Amino acid sequence: MVTVQLINSPDVPSPLTYVVIAVRYKDGWLFVRHRKRGGYELPAGHPDHGEDSVEAAVRELMEETGAIDFTLEPVAYYWVDTGSGKQFGRLFLAYVESLGEIPDRNEIEWVKVFKRLPAKISLPEVMTFLYGTAVKHFRYTQR
Repeated sequence: MVTVQLINSPDVPSPLTYVVIAVRYKDGWLFVRHRKRGGYELPAGHPDHGEDSVEAAVRELMEETGAIDFTLEPVAYYWVDTGSGKQFGRLFLAYVESLGEIPDRNEIEWVKVFKRLPAKISLPEVMTFLYGTAVKHFRYTQR
């Protein structure tokens, strides 16, 4: 069983294993199709050594989607437990104005805009939870 939960504490968890970026693009949500996992997912990745979460999110967004002109805001910290202990991550929301070529073609097949969560997603427990969190944040900030 996979458990995902937001961290409601001012303390920053360490170390962070993941950054995930929910992407608004052309009145929809941009998802990437992961080559090995075969489903759609939010752009994501691991921070490199010495890289903070914002730097990692910017890098992953650009590598996996080809985003050129965008703004990025933090949404929340979270943890995931797949049965072998908690791993920590940070969720971001990006507003993308323009896309170029996808630099990371080894991992990402293509990107696609959806109005809602796609039916065929990778890592369904995690992606469903984080997408729902991003949608709530987006709706709240649009008031």
